[in-house]
Amino acid sequence: MARTEVKKLDMTIGNPVKVLITFALPIFIGQLFQQFYNIADIKIIGMELGDDAIAAMNSIASVYGILIGIANGLNNGCAITVARMYGAKNGTMLRRTLAHMIVVNFAAVGLFTSIGLFFTDLLMEIMKVPASLYGDARVYLTFILCGMVTTIAYNMCAAVLRSVGDSRTPLYFLIFSSIVNIGLDCVFVMVLDWGVGGAAAATIIAQALSAALCFVYIYRKVPELHISSEDFVFDGALLRELLAMGFSMGLITSLVSFGSAAVSRANNALSEAGWGNEVLTANSSARRIDGLIMMPMSTLGTALSTFVSQNRGAGNFERISKGIRSALLIGGGWCAMGIAVIYAMGGFLVQLITDTENPEIIKYAVYYMRINAPFFLALMVLLIFRSVLQGFGKKLVPIVTAAAELVLKFFAAAVLVPHFGFLGICVAEPAIWLITGVFVAIVYVHNMKRFKYEIKERQAI
Repeated sequence: MARTEVKKLDMTIGNPVKVLITFALPIFIGQLFQQFYNIADIKIIGMELGDDAIAAMNSIASVYGILIGIANGLNNGCAITVARMYGAKNGTMLRRTLAHMIVVNFAAVGLFTSIGLFFTDLLMEIMKVPASLYGDARVYLTFILCGMVTTIAYNMCAAVLRSVGDSRTPLYFLIFSSIVNIGLDCVFVMVLDWGVGGAAAATIIAQALSAALCFVYIYRKVPELHISSEDFVFDGALLRELLAMGFSMGLITSLVSFGSAAVSRANNALSEAGWGNEVLTANSSARRIDGLIMMPMSTLGTALSTFVSQNRGAGNFERISKGIRSALLIGGGWCAMGIAVIYAMGGFLVQLITDTENPEIIKYAVYYMRINAPFFLALMVLLIFRSVLQGFGKKLVPIVTAAAELVLKFFAAAVLVPHFGFLGICVAEPAIWLITGVFVAIVYVHNMKRFKYEIKERQAI
């Protein structure tokens, strides 16, 4: 039977608003289901094991976030180059890029997994995980680290498919695996009583299914992405470009994650200083709700990065400008809705995802969200313009903003939290979003003419 080629979205043609929404919507739904993984874990663990088990998972979440963030950033950075090759209609370089991407990513996964497992106890000590949570936290982190390869395999396949305009297929597989994940959560935690390790195992198995389905789909339906041994010919210039783009985005993610780890460490210390484990559970639930509401901005940024990269390859600067304006309008409207939801339904959302009746947890979580919500607009500006700069292949400015975020989070952990307690945790990220958002917007405006000139110069060659 002949293979049927999947329909892909060429982002160099069509209405920019429609193209961005069409591309971003499946990514958003996919990320929504990824969050559904996490929320299901919290809900089931909260019901079966109590609030302390949720706090244990949150106490080390940023450690895993650092490692997985670097690897995912590497994938997303490499995918920008894939999108450019696709936009330029260069099939040979497209396949060669994919071959190099596979080698780079799996080498990175092996390294990060080994580091995480070898230094597990040291990392937990650095994070000041409360003694009462140590056992569950260690089990959860160990399971997740062992399964990191499944997460990266899926994210790599999804990033490649998105870079050539197919954002729907990864979604379909993720929905299927999400259903499996919830079923396994119920079996491992509620029936077999495997605790937090069971929740981690359920997530790993579900992600492995997503990755396997993506690999099969690419093999059967997307001939442009088929690679052979000939494509694994060493190309120094290409490898340097992939490493530069990949590690720049990985560095961005890691710097942000290191900063988040510093704030998380300070939050863990509050628990030991008499605030109780309520602040850990509250912070975990509030961050998940904020992340869920702002997720469309993240997906819009991903879509815009691919949009810019494809149109950069096609040499169309005016279309890029229209796409950026469209993204800002869409983002502004969504942020306004998100702020309204937080103020109207914050307490209900906390109870919904944690199943808690503890008034202290609900109070702290709502307090956190109401401080953060008005600054969603600043975060939206940061995500959009940082994605644009990445799409143009500009690595330094996004790294500088991530480094600034790291410094500001360490400042918050070292100064704000010790002096202001939980309020210091609440105000840290809004201040960072505002400062870095203004910075990247100024940098983009300053570089607009240079970007336009570079594209015209490439067309003239």
